[in-house]
Amino acid sequence: MKYWKNIPEKYWVLSDQVVVSGSAFFTNILLAKALGLEEYGKFSALVMVQLFVLSINMAFSSQVYQVAYPSLGDKEKQKLTNGMLSLQGIPVVVIICVSTIYYLDSPAIDYTIMMAAVTTVLYLLQDFLRRAFITQINSRYAFVIDCLTNVIQIVALLFAWYFQKLDQFMAWCIIGLSFIPSVVTGVFLLRPIAICWSTIRYAWKLQIQKGGWLVGSSLLQWGSGYFFVLAAGWWLGPVALGALRLAQYIFGLLNLLLQAIESYVLPRAATMNSRNPRTWRRLLGKCLIMIVPLLCIFSFFAEDIFRMAGHASAISYAFVIYGLSFVYLLITIGYPIRIAIRSLDLNQHYFIGYVLSVGVGLLIAPWLIQNWGLHGVLVGIFSTQFIMLTYWLIILQRKYSILWKSYI
Repeated sequence: MKYWKNIPEKYWVLSDQVVVSGSAFFTNILLAKALGLEEYGKFSALVMVQLFVLSINMAFSSQVYQVAYPSLGDKEKQKLTNGMLSLQGIPVVVIICVSTIYYLDSPAIDYTIMMAAVTTVLYLLQDFLRRAFITQINSRYAFVIDCLTNVIQIVALLFAWYFQKLDQFMAWCIIGLSFIPSVVTGVFLLRPIAICWSTIRYAWKLQIQKGGWLVGSSLLQWGSGYFFVLAAGWWLGPVALGALRLAQYIFGLLNLLLQAIESYVLPRAATMNSRNPRTWRRLLGKCLIMIVPLLCIFSFFAEDIFRMAGHASAISYAFVIYGLSFVYLLITIGYPIRIAIRSLDLNQHYFIGYVLSVGVGLLIAPWLIQNWGLHGVLVGIFSTQFIMLTYWLIILQRKYSILWKSYI
């Protein structure tokens, strides 16, 4: 127990990210293999709706909690925790109402969508608990509940696949039910006191004050990240969507490294000699050393990776990995730019960058996809990232030209 408590917090955070990203990678490879690209594409479409709901819920709950909690006294911290936990009931009610309306208008009940709705409710609760523990500097608890969920989920999915019972409905049942032990354990570890109206009102007031702007930013970030993916599913069908989402989950391992770099560097950026170009050149060099070898490996084994999905048709989509390799090379080169924009408190320009990205995506997506198909999707993702990073670089050059002369 002493060893448990003596492990530095940053290692718990990193371990938790490894568990979440690694489990997502394995789960999606398994589902693509078991379901086939078409059914996996339909599964991915429901997952993207789930991520959309999560982004809104995070803006109104966990993101507000992460900003407000550290500056409060002990009593206020407990009030905020209890109130935010209670307010997780709002998305539950909304999802139930939307599902009820859907089923009243539908001639037949789609049990897969119904189970996906239940899974989304449990996922939102588990995600809030995880982020609350990290905010409270109790990341070991986040690690525990994530391990609990993902171990149960992967073992159950493997059993279902082995006995040839793994279809979309079974996948959603397993994923949804795997959240129940972690939610129960998380609530127990969070130790909320008696819920009362005053705690709910206290948390709601903070949500109204701080949540509105965060909702706008979250929706823009979601749109910037997933618009072309949704467009691919809409115009090109579930097979193309499945191939693209499978490749994105593979590159999710790179996101783990980039997020770890940002989590470590961003809090320290204020104390860095940010006007010295060497500072940012060193950061860029470290990013490239970590990411470029992995991009080369992914590209070299692109066909083998898609062959793991278990279908000969999947190999023809190996070019998606080549395209995403160029996208992630651009993201890696631009990561010091992103960190500089955030650390220098240029939040307005950070927001505008995403506005430009989404706006350009809306304009060029129909032409690119209708003329170039999935290749157009990759060009669009690269182009919108390039426009956003170029805008941020122009702002830094205008405001901090000494800093960026040698970086350029």
